[in-house]
Amino acid sequence: MHPWDSLINKPIENSYRVTHTGRVLSLAIGTVFLTVFTFGSVATAANGGKLMDVGAVMPDRGNNVVKKDMDLVYANPAPFEYKVTLPNLSNRERSEIDTPATHGPQKFGIHRDVPYLHLGDLSNKLSWKKEGDGVVAYVRVHSPQAESIRFSTRLKLPADAIVNFYEGDLNNRNDVIYSFTAPKKGFDEELYWSPQASGDWIGLEIRLPRSNMKQNVELELFKVAHRFIAPNLAVPNALECTNHEDVQCAIDDGEISESSARTTLRLTFESGGSSYTCSGTLMNVSGDGEDVYIPYIITAAHCISTVDEASSVVAWWNFQAASCSGSATSSDFALSFGGAELLVTVESYDQSLIRLRADPPAGASFSGWWVTDVHTNITGSGSHHPDGTHKKFFSGTTQGNFNVNICDQDDNCTLLLDAIEVRMDNGTAEGGSSGAGLRIFNPDANDTVFVGVLSASDEECENSSVYFGEFRHFFDYIVTWFDPAPPPPVSSDDHGDSTETATEIGLASTTEGEIEDADDVDYFEVVVDRRGAIKVYTSGSLDTTGQLTSEELGVDITDDDSGDNLNFSLSADIEPGVYYIRVEGYSESTGNYTLHVEFEENDDHGDTRYTATIVSSSARVWQYSTVGNLEISTDIDVFEITLWSNATITVYTEGDTDTSGVLTDYSGFDLFENDDTDEDNSNFTLSGDVGVGTYYLFVEGSVSEKSEYKLIIDITQD
Repeated sequence: MHPWDSLINKPIENSYRVTHTGRVLSLAIGTVFLTVFTFGSVATAANGGKLMDVGAVMPDRGNNVVKKDMDLVYANPAPFEYKVTLPNLSNRERSEIDTPATHGPQKFGIHRDVPYLHLGDLSNKLSWKKEGDGVVAYVRVHSPQAESIRFSTRLKLPADAIVNFYEGDLNNRNDVIYSFTAPKKGFDEELYWSPQASGDWIGLEIRLPRSNMKQNVELELFKVAHRFIAPNLAVPNALECTNHEDVQCAIDDGEISESSARTTLRLTFESGGSSYTCSGTLMNVSGDGEDVYIPYIITAAHCISTVDEASSVVAWWNFQAASCSGSATSSDFALSFGGAELLVTVESYDQSLIRLRADPPAGASFSGWWVTDVHTNITGSGSHHPDGTHKKFFSGTTQGNFNVNICDQDDNCTLLLDAIEVRMDNGTAEGGSSGAGLRIFNPDANDTVFVGVLSASDEECENSSVYFGEFRHFFDYIVTWFDPAPPPPVSSDDHGDSTETATEIGLASTTEGEIEDADDVDYFEVVVDRRGAIKVYTSGSLDTTGQLTSEELGVDITDDDSGDNLNFSLSADIEPGVYYIRVEGYSESTGNYTLHVEFEENDDHGDTRYTATIVSSSARVWQYSTVGNLEISTDIDVFEITLWSNATITVYTEGDTDTSGVLTDYSGFDLFENDDTDEDNSNFTLSGDVGVGTYYLFVEGSVSEKSEYKLIIDITQD
């Protein structure tokens, strides 16, 4: 964080205060000063030949920024939740909440430590419940008296795991506030910030497609963000100044267009043990291509300047009054979670460029911008979120450009270079305004466009002076994204030359390829979701060599001429995971080939309900027995049992393998579960009365090489 809060000295007996907006600093006049140096040519004509871009509006693609269309597996998960409850606030913490921030963006929350009892990996402490072919577990984090809450975590998940965050609604029902699904390569984040939940607790649901994936889950809690201001509440009396104008009033009066106002959004984030709020602008980059809407946001560097700060960002879209001077929030209000990537930060111009990881909502406005030196006596305007409240409007007149030396109470100074001073005629800046965009009219765009970032203010309410970092200086640092060089010619290469650009193919597939030149190699990615035997080979007249690798599983197999006509052919028994196939011409040979991938599952009993071994009989009394093998530690054998009348069922195993068994009904609800029959018998035994229907038996156990067991199912039907 940058210590930019200060006073201007012109000379000291006429000094007045300039602070970075979002930073509340109470200093005696004359103890700290800010020196202003004017450039030799303060006011230069705007250069119409400079780069610019016009605004754009995000079309409706049917996406939801916040997913609220999913229900929890258990409507009331409370009995199964692993509960992390923090103690009541200490006197020190209450004092920290009651003491305004002396520097930095507007603070509205503090970070709290996770109790010692809940430190470390929690995955083995969770109560995993059967859910279809998989399992589900819950965590609840509670910080008493919080108005809203979120937490940071180390989170590792296997492929296709589903995560739901939930909160309590006004009717005390659990409401999913955000969901995501782990990609095929899994999810692995060293620092992940949850979304925010209203109230003093937040819940986490983890769903795994298969129960044997539990060992691939890691969950470690780091910090809990305890917010002392309700997340979606615009507090009417929170603002120090009374001359703010709701942005909807300005829209109604024609002072700002609705599309321009919508380019501003509120950003909340975590930094240095606290929660903060600033403003930002969603920027348009039409050069990215037609119908491409990348969520680039520019904000103040003194708000967000580190990777961790960016990764914690929550974007608040259309957080403004629904009507002029109204208290209700716009129906278009939405949140997007998942954080952002920090692309560039430049302290001397107090600007940062971040890229959100989530898409904006339909109707989001992307701001046009202008790389230009701004005239003096030009009307500038914009919108912002002072004190994190509903969006407000500001306007004023540019006074020229200045080097502004901004110092804190310890005389630590930073120079804000060539900043635009605006004397405010309408509104002013307060905490939370930092990062808002300054807009001036551009005749070519026939609209106002972005030219600067709100950085510092003299803290006066009426006729205040507000300083903006000029965009034209920052543009040189972000030209890679905003004015990229023409893309290179489209490669004629049919398949990528590395694992990062590999072509994705299926387990049972035939793919045409060509080795175009002596340096060409072709890579293919194949995702294996079950254990089995794979065969990979080429056909055709080209002399090929091939390689099958999986770094995560330690697989590296190569072949040259085992196939027909100098083609390669290789086979292997493989476990679930991501594999890469490399094809190249032998001794710089070039030409066409056909890649074949064949796969045969070699598990004796399937691992899911869909691949389960079927067991059924219409006899009144019958017995089923079979020999099974648990090939690896993650192996699970599933049996589907169909009963045609009410029955007494007894299921058990025999042998030297230590087994456990679970019998569920068709919906996945656990009926019977057992690990050891008794202290002298490590086989499981299940027994009980069941009704007509289909049931699923899940057999797991300890594995050494291939561990054999004998399964017996006894049925006596009424």
